[in-house]
Amino acid sequence: MTEEQQNLLQKLYVEQQLAESNLNTIRQQIELTQVLLNQYQNGFAVLKEIETRKEGEETLFNVGGGIFVQAKLIDTSKVTRALGSGVRIEQSLEQAIEGVEQAIESLGKQYESLISELGKLANRAEAIDAQMRQLATQMQAQGAQ
Repeated sequence: MTEEQQNLLQKLYVEQQLAESNLNTIRQQIELTQVLLNQYQNGFAVLKEIETRKEGEETLFNVGGGIFVQAKLIDTSKVTRALGSGVRIEQSLEQAIEGVEQAIESLGKQYESLISELGKLANRAEAIDAQMRQLATQMQAQGAQ
């Protein structure tokens, strides 16, 4: 094995490890984005359900995990929305629906961007693996001579 081959092999190995790490990070981001997207879509469905109900009406609401609670709607015109870090705001039902729609759209774009980035990075990782296999084959052929 020449010094040049050894340096190239080390460089490719480091690149491969970095690509693997980045792939794992992006996969985690995709998973988190999908969870958030599902939560917002579920919230949107509940808001749309409230939109069809009348004040004082009793109904079952899905609170997640297959759990439903019986609830009586007192005021269907206002909802309280969490913005994060313990901050909550009161909004009209229509404003909340618009806000959730915007969040769903934004998360959808983020999801698509992450999927695209994952594909590019996976292709790069495959190219690195191919280079490493080719180099290993060359080194074996030189060693056999």
